[in-house]
Amino acid sequence: MRINQKEKENLLRWDGSQRGFYEVYFIKWNDADSKTAGWIRYTLTSPVADLGQAYAELWGIFFDQTNPDKNIAVKQRLSREQLHWDRNRLDLKIADSRLLQNRCHGTIVDAGRGHSMAWELEFVSDCPVFYHYPFARLYQLRFPKTKVLSPHLDAKFFGTITADGRKIKLQGAKGQQTHIWGAKHALRWAWGHCNQFCEDPDAVFEGLDAQVQLTPLWGPHFKIFYLRTRGREYYFNSPLHWFLSRSRWKLGQWNFEIRNQQILVKGEILSRPAQMVGVTYTDPDGELLWCNNSKLSSIRLSLLDASGCRMGELSSAHACAAEYVDRRIYPEVSIRI
Repeated sequence: MRINQKEKENLLRWDGSQRGFYEVYFIKWNDADSKTAGWIRYTLTSPVADLGQAYAELWGIFFDQTNPDKNIAVKQRLSREQLHWDRNRLDLKIADSRLLQNRCHGTIVDAGRGHSMAWELEFVSDCPVFYHYPFARLYQLRFPKTKVLSPHLDAKFFGTITADGRKIKLQGAKGQQTHIWGAKHALRWAWGHCNQFCEDPDAVFEGLDAQVQLTPLWGPHFKIFYLRTRGREYYFNSPLHWFLSRSRWKLGQWNFEIRNQQILVKGEILSRPAQMVGVTYTDPDGELLWCNNSKLSSIRLSLLDASGCRMGELSSAHACAAEYVDRRIYPEVSIRI
C-alpha cells in the first residue's frame, strides 16, 4: 500500500534493537470552547547497553485555563513487549493505546498519582510536512543528535478527552502532531507553537531555540523559526538564522527578533509558572532534564516589512504552547511526573 509523504515521515525510525535511542510522537491542542488544552505523547526509549532494556511510555497532560488546580499529568511505563508497530504505515500500539496517521486513542490510569486520562481523537491538516532543518542531509547525519519534523503543523482535532472523569468534546480544536527521534536531547531549549491567533485565524507560528553541547566549553544556540500569515510563509531556519536570529529566554519569558529579506518579526511569549506542569525527561544515557510545559501561554508578534514599516500584529492570549527545558529544576514549577 502506497503512503503519502506525511505518513512516510511519521514511520517509526527505531529498528527494534538499536541502543542509545529515543523516539517521541506528540500531539497537542487548545480548545477555545472549554478553555482547556492538552498534550499526549507516545514514546519509546532504548537506553545505552548498561542501563537496562528498552521500554515504551504513554504521557498525558491536561490544562484548565480557568482553574489551574485541575491541571493533571499522568504517565505509564510499559515493557518493550507491549510496543508494536507496522513498518509500512503509521500504526503504533502501546498496550491498548494506538496512534495512526489521522487518529489516535488511548487510556492512562496513573494509580500512584490518583489521576487518569483517556482520548479518542481524529485530526486533519492540509499543510505539507514541516521540516525544522533546512537540508534533508541533516536528517541522515549523526548531527544534530535530535531530529524533529511536524507532519501536522496546523491541525484540527475532533473527538473526546476525558481527564479525571471530566469529558470534553473537541470540535475543530487547533493543534499539531510532531515526530522526534534521536540519540540525545539538546542541552536545553525553549519551544513555542501557536495556530490560534486573533488577527489571522490561518496564521501559524513555530519557534525553537536549542542549545547543543559541541565541546565541553562551547554550546551554541540553534534558532529555528517559521511563520505563516496572510497567505504567505516565512522561513527563518537557514544556517545563517541559526546564529544571527536574536533570542533570549528564561523560565516563563521568551523574547526574539527574526528577519529575512521580506519581513522582520519581533516576538514575545509569556507563560505563568502557576500554569506550567513540570515533567522529567531521561536521555538514553540516563541523564535527566526537566521540561516546564504550558499550553496556555500568550504570544505577541509585531510584523514589519524590510524597510521597517509596520505590517500589523499577531496575538493570542492563553492559546500558545511553550516549554522551557533545562538540566536543572526550577522551584517555581511543580514536577508532576
